[in-house]
Amino acid sequence: MSVHVNGVEITDAQIDEEIRHHERAARPMDEALRALVIQQVVLDEAKKCGFDISHPDAAASALLEQQVRCPSASEEDCFRHYQSHPERFVVGALVSASHILFQVTPDVNLDKLRDKANEVLALVKSNPERFAEYAKEFSNCPSSALGGSLGQLSRGDSVAEFDRAIFSEKQPGLIDHLVQTRYGFHIIRIDQCVDGKLLPFEHVHPQIAQALYAASLDRATQQYLKILVGRACIEGVDMEAEGGLLVQ
Repeated sequence: MSVHVNGVEITDAQIDEEIRHHERAARPMDEALRALVIQQVVLDEAKKCGFDISHPDAAASALLEQQVRCPSASEEDCFRHYQSHPERFVVGALVSASHILFQVTPDVNLDKLRDKANEVLALVKSNPERFAEYAKEFSNCPSSALGGSLGQLSRGDSVAEFDRAIFSEKQPGLIDHLVQTRYGFHIIRIDQCVDGKLLPFEHVHPQIAQALYAASLDRATQQYLKILVGRACIEGVDMEAEGGLLVQ
């Protein structure tokens, strides 16, 4: 392929190197190309603004620090966030959970794996007392030897999707749908819930302000990068193609 950004070629060697950082993405090649295009337009803009580009990462950071600004979150914004997401500020909450994992592997057919997981979920719903037996038979997790038991979990002990699923349940029982994470499809049973304590707003105000500022800064940065890409002369790839990049 031949991709040029403002007259500079993005080489196959660069793509091969960059793609290693995006192996878990749904479209690794797209993400690698996107990253390289953005790196080049940022470097070109940094040079135009007078920054020393002999150290590209430092130049890019300096450019973004200069060009991207956003206001700090107000106390009212922070309190509104606190009221809207109280579960994020609870400490001491514990969940005892068990699961049956249908693991995603590089060559697996996702549709067939999902269908199999749904078949087993139907079995578990019909015979909940046999959960441990089904875990030993079907689960791809080492916990299968323990009937699927994961023991007690605190917030943050598991990946985000699993974490949300188990802590959104307020009482023991089987979650009636599959939960998908990067590891695969999970059938989850909540064995015990221990309520936590909601921290007072004054205690978490600084971390909320920091999180809201970071989110606002990220949005502003993405918008700025979009403007730079829109102004650049990019040949060989359509950055606006629906469904991913279109290599031309």
